Amino acid sequence: MMYTRKRALLACDFCRHRKRKCDNQKPCSTCRDSNADCVYKELPSERVEDTSPTAVIDRLIRIESLLEHQSQQIYQLSTRSSAFPDQPDYVSADQPPLEYLPSTSAAIDPQLESPQFLIPKNHATIASTLLSVPKVRDLVGEYPRDYFFKIEEKLPLPGFLGSLDDSPLIWPSLELETLNTLAEAYFRNVHPHHPLFTPSAFKSWQAKLIQERDMNDIGTSICFCVYALGAVCSDQGDDRGNDETIGLHFFQPALRIMLHKLVWEFRPRISICQALLLAASYFAHLGRPLHSWKMAQFSARMFLNLMESRKRPLSNAEFEEAELRTFWQCFTVECDRIAELDVPRSGIEPLGDRMRLPHSTDPTDNENTICFIAEHAIRRLLNRIHNSLYGPETVQVGPNLVLPVDPTQAWQNLGPQKLIALSAELNRQLEAWYISIPDYVRPLKGTEPLPNDRARVLRIRYYAAKQIIYRPFLLQVVARHHDGKSPATSAAMTPDPYSDPASIVLENCETCINTCWTYLYNSIDMIGKRSPYLWTFSQSCMSCLIMLWMADNTPSLRPYVPNVRPIQGMVLDKLRKWATKDSTFDAEVRIIEQLVFSDPMES
Repeated sequence: MMYTRKRALLACDFCRHRKRKCDNQKPCSTCRDSNADCVYKELPSERVEDTSPTAVIDRLIRIESLLEHQSQQIYQLSTRSSAFPDQPDYVSADQPPLEYLPSTSAAIDPQLESPQFLIPKNHATIASTLLSVPKVRDLVGEYPRDYFFKIEEKLPLPGFLGSLDDSPLIWPSLELETLNTLAEAYFRNVHPHHPLFTPSAFKSWQAKLIQERDMNDIGTSICFCVYALGAVCSDQGDDRGNDETIGLHFFQPALRIMLHKLVWEFRPRISICQALLLAASYFAHLGRPLHSWKMAQFSARMFLNLMESRKRPLSNAEFEEAELRTFWQCFTVECDRIAELDVPRSGIEPLGDRMRLPHSTDPTDNENTICFIAEHAIRRLLNRIHNSLYGPETVQVGPNLVLPVDPTQAWQNLGPQKLIALSAELNRQLEAWYISIPDYVRPLKGTEPLPNDRARVLRIRYYAAKQIIYRPFLLQVVARHHDGKSPATSAAMTPDPYSDPASIVLENCETCINTCWTYLYNSIDMIGKRSPYLWTFSQSCMSCLIMLWMADNTPSLRPYVPNVRPIQGMVLDKLRKWATKDSTFDAEVRIIEQLVFSDPMES
């Protein structure tokens, strides 16, 4: 539904130019205290967007302001002892659509520092947490929390990379026509996801390689990584299946060069960080999340060393465009791996709220830059969701903290009232993120075909966020049904809304179910080909199918579950392509095959 938004949800001109917090009132408190004119830029819904470099930079600044404002909102809501003390536990099902509602935390102190929302250690979002839900555990058996981590850490390096130092170094042929073909494939298929540098920067590295043939230069390593990735994404249509040697003749010398620089160069350089991130992308395309994370962590730590060497406060530091792109790529890759495998942190995640976004003025790279920023923005929102809803419920046992056996306990102390308020605010922020994407690159919601993978990824990220916002409601209802009785009543939970779900709880469960189904249909194409998201999306597909299976086997939720059998079959067909023995993909196939869904026709 279209509507006209006459006033922005972002900062007024005065607050934005002075980099102050804005409460979005008219006039806002900052302008009122300063006796300044409080002016908001009007954003009519029907408009032709300006795509000039200046307009693009302004749009990026507005996205950045949006992120800061949202952090304050969710922080204030999270720290309230009671979200709406004067309201009943349940929200009316007749309430207006969420996008028409004002923020649930509009009266925020504009001087309040933006809180940090880091993904907590031992968070309850990883896929293996769902396997420990009693209802699922009864079906598939016991799986430890670090099950997929253990699978990945046992896998050897692809091809002859395991003997990198012992094997002879064979330099690939530098036939210019072949190199240009591979580079074109890289910029067509990989660069839109990870625009670490401009095509003109790459051309300078390649020209130096062809002219000087310096096999010890980091620019050579970058070029070889680009060719390796071009080879990987050029072989999507052949019958080589899960062949991990694709592009390896370029990647082996690239890896040897960058690791030598990493160990034996004593001054950090952004070009080494870029090479390491390309290596991380190569491993991600092969479905190797731990190897990818390790390369990204090396890059992140070198970037932190680079900042430290400048001996200037972050607030006063000036960064080049390549440095900003490198930071945000490190940030997103590491946060993705923390969310999926709870890996150790490098220390770069806390800087996500303090580092400005890239502001490219290259007209040929505008669309890639906008999508690049939009994905980092939703990664920050995902971090807030993990922090607000999935922090571990811990019990003190001696000096150690022990996680509960049942992950649904994570929401016991939160209570339905606050859970409803938090999920509503997080979903409002998700919709604000979606609206902030310029019209010409914003993907339509639903399952209609999209023109490119970049748009598909943004749409998939949207549904991934929405699914975990509403997942707690579904898990609580499933847990009550599995237990067969209500938990002990308390002042915070009287009556229990999950055993006899109230309308708002059922509505949120239905949203979770529909979102899981939509996520699966949007991910099918992406899990059938190599991309930096191959492993990530395969894990999420398994999680969505588990959620749908639990709903299908819970009487109060079964009417909301669509026919899952066709999409389950399509997911299995795609994953079997990568399911080599003892791999994560193999384990996912075995788990999904055990999920038996009801036939709607029989019902």
